[in-house]
This record gives sequence, structure tokens and C-alpha cells, in this order.
Amino acid sequence: MVRTTPLKFFMYLLASIIVTLSVFPIAWIVIASFKTMHQVFQMPPQLVFEPTFDNYRRLLFGGQLMNAFFNSLVISILTVTVSLVLGIPTAYSLSVLKNRVGRNVSFWILSVRMAPAFAVIIPYFILMYYLKLIDTIWAVIVTYLTFAIPFQTWLLKITFEELPRELEEAALIDGATKSSALFRIILPNAAPMIASASILTFVLAWNEFLMAFILTSRDARTVPVLITALSGTHKLDWPIMAAITTVSMIPAFAFITFVQRYLIKGLTMGAVK
Repeated sequence: MVRTTPLKFFMYLLASIIVTLSVFPIAWIVIASFKTMHQVFQMPPQLVFEPTFDNYRRLLFGGQLMNAFFNSLVISILTVTVSLVLGIPTAYSLSVLKNRVGRNVSFWILSVRMAPAFAVIIPYFILMYYLKLIDTIWAVIVTYLTFAIPFQTWLLKITFEELPRELEEAALIDGATKSSALFRIILPNAAPMIASASILTFVLAWNEFLMAFILTSRDARTVPVLITALSGTHKLDWPIMAAITTVSMIPAFAFITFVQRYLIKGLTMGAVK
């Protein structure tokens, strides 16, 4: 018979509280998406009620949700892809370059990430206005890349520096080139951090609001901007907002679940077999 010590009981209790606080907002949003406006404001809240799909029907057949979903999905995927394509060679080069130039470039890249969004939003708007890119997904993607590439570069640079250099040296001795050593030796061992950086970048691009709100108006607006547009000026349509929030969480959860397989696989694969 397993005896529960006071410390174990406290840890289980603390974990239960944290899980409850984390899951409760999501559960409330999902449940509210199947309620009417009257049911949402009933006190005390009713856990047993007749669900309605009218909120999802209004979203799916209204035409706005699908357009916003497509924009958010394209923007997030392209942001992750381009930032990886540019961030991986940049991070690898900075991890190898150990002189003063490499340190200065690394700090310059980090300083771009330090800049608050409000400090650069007006110059970006003016630039996109003169390039005639306002209310296009390309304006949002370019803006997101200026923050995503430094983020990816710094995460991967630290990972490349921590990998044993003997792996790359052994590949070079066997006749591999720098590029083949990078793709065949370095990247497979850095797969956990690449997966983590991809997840974080996708979630940040999917949930970002301020830049998308300023640079888009209707055709290229994303899901967070659409949620704000549906909020109204005099009243909040909570069931509609709960429905679109519930649907907007599905791609992020699906992406994280898909990448998590490779993340766990990379964590369990050692550099030395």
C-alpha cells in the first residue's frame, strides 16, 4: 500500500489547482459558445442546458470567419517558414563566428527584438502605405518577420553553441562539407529547439493583434482583429466571441500536437548512439 506523505499531498493539490486555473477559462469559452445570450448571463450559471449551434452557423455562413482564418493561417505558416529559412543559417554563422564582429551582430539582432511594438508601428504603417501594401497579408508577414527572425536566431544560436563541436569536426573529417554537416549532423540534433521555436513563433503570429489591427482593415484582417470587430460598440455578443475564440484555438492546438511528436522524438535521440 502506497502511503501519501504530506509533501506529496501538497504537490498534488498544487498541481490540481494550477490545472484547474489553466483549464477553466478554456472550458468556459467552449461551453459559452454553445449558449444563447440569455443563457450566458444566467445566475447562477447552468451547467446543464440545451446547446445551440446558431453561433457557429452565423460564423461559418457569414463569410468573415473563413477569410480571417485563411489570412491567419497563411500569415502564421509563412512567418514560421521564412523565419526558419533565414534564422537557421544566421544562427549557425553567429555560433561559429566568435570574434568581435559576431558579438556585435548578435547584439544588434537582439536589440531589434527588444524594441516595443508601439515604437515601430508608425514607421511600419508609413512604409507599407507608400509600398501600397496596407490591408494585405504581405504587410503583416514582413512586419512579423522583423520580430520572428531575431527570436528564432537567438534561440537557435544558443542551441548550436551548446552542441559538441566534435560532431561537426568528425563529419568534416569524413569528407562532408559545411552545408552537409549542418543539414545532416547539426540540425537533427537541434530538432527539439527548432520544434520549440516553431511552436512559439506560430503561436505568437497567430495571436498577435496590434500590428494586424493597424495594418489591415477588412480584406487581410486576422482572427484576433475579427474578434475585436465583432465585439461591437454598445454591447458584446459573448456567444459569438466565444465561438470564434473556440474555433481559433483549433489550428494552434493541432500545430502544437503535430510538432510535439518531433519535439519528443528529438529529446529522446542522443548525439551519441
